[in-house]
Amino acid sequence: MADSSLHPDSEQISSPRDRHTDTEFQDPEVLYRNEQFVMTQIGVSFAMILGMTFGMSGLTIAFMSDQVKGLEVVGWGMIIFTLSSLLHLLVSRVWSGHIETKSITRNGYLLVLSLLCATVYLYALFSDTVYVFMGFIAANVYFPLFGRFILSIEPPPPPLRQGGFNITPFSRVALAAIVLLGIIIGMGVGMSSSGSQSTGRGLFARKIIVRKIEHSRKSIHMIVFRFIKPYRILEALSEKAHSGVKVEVLAMPDTFKEDPSSLATLQSAGIPVRILPPDTPKWLRPYTIIDSRILLQGSKGWADTPVPFQKQLSVQSSMLLFERIRRMDFNFRVFWEHSHPISPLHSAANLPLPR
Repeated sequence: MADSSLHPDSEQISSPRDRHTDTEFQDPEVLYRNEQFVMTQIGVSFAMILGMTFGMSGLTIAFMSDQVKGLEVVGWGMIIFTLSSLLHLLVSRVWSGHIETKSITRNGYLLVLSLLCATVYLYALFSDTVYVFMGFIAANVYFPLFGRFILSIEPPPPPLRQGGFNITPFSRVALAAIVLLGIIIGMGVGMSSSGSQSTGRGLFARKIIVRKIEHSRKSIHMIVFRFIKPYRILEALSEKAHSGVKVEVLAMPDTFKEDPSSLATLQSAGIPVRILPPDTPKWLRPYTIIDSRILLQGSKGWADTPVPFQKQLSVQSSMLLFERIRRMDFNFRVFWEHSHPISPLHSAANLPLPR
């Protein structure tokens, strides 16, 4: 009786699935195929981890110095993560011969939300909105949503022999590595970036201004007291205006008298120029807002001669300075609405470009 009572339990322990698994482990061909599949999946998972690391690095860069470069780095991370996720699904499909079609319907909301996040990111990247942080939030929500959707429609991985392992990009170890490496890489890139810095005046400062203008995509708002030794600033503004960038320049009343040739050059390029009213606040200093996310402040006309409290060019593009950049951009729009447009200078075509 004792032996017969133990017999059913022994049958339950040795289930058909367990016997099948043991048989598979004894088949060298099946075992080799499963190991090759798992190794391929691990390699693709590392690519997904790399994309998420780019996302964390971009966020760190934005906080440290340059939200423009940070947003671009996050975009590369999204591209790497998306392609590697689709490759992860393709490898599973080739190995198993099917995907979990029921999970597509059940978890379709993850795909919809991830596409919505991608749309918000693209809007923050290509528009001139000052709310750049929306793109970073949307991108970092996109990673888990799209990744979870892809993993949910994949069939279960093959059984591994004792001592085997697999890696997923959402394990605790992987997430810890993503955060740590992303912050380290982002700090290194952020420290070497020119997104936020205080630099010298004169020619060196004007070269930085020209470089920032050349990289603008949507808008350039400039308040200038005088174009002293403008070098390529006027050429860069003219080229951007011809390429479709919205360029607007506000000048002090003295600029119209002391530097009419520079204003004529801007007008000849189709750039609207307005004169600030006489009651302009005394605290106003020259500055430029590029794409509503980069603030340039410097000495009077970014000249070679120092002006009290404005001796250096200051470049500010950190996401931590979001409110300051937004406020300066808003101030420009207020000044623009209350300023007086000047009529085109008919002699502009005959005036040489200032040097």
